[in-house]
Amino acid sequence: MTSTILSTAQARPNNILRSDDSRPAEPNIFLSGGKDIPEDLRVHQVAEFADRVKLSVQNRYEHFEATSEVRDVDGRSLRVYAWIYRTYIAE
Repeated sequence: MTSTILSTAQARPNNILRSDDSRPAEPNIFLSGGKDIPEDLRVHQVAEFADRVKLSVQNRYEHFEATSEVRDVDGRSLRVYAWIYRTYIAE
């Protein structure tokens, strides 16, 4: 099983540059479900699809699992990852 950690910068496509620095990368995943996750953190770009992703939000990680669902967002077809659980970051 593969897993990827998402940062909040990945949720803002204008901040993500392609490897050749030419233009922002296009979002390709949508994070569905979960509680208290801001809407602006639900669309991300990942280099490779993983079985699971986790999103760092404040003092916790929100965990999502890949589904076979695809959702259209702003004219783009995004692979949907469904929320499965939350863990807290130890201090």
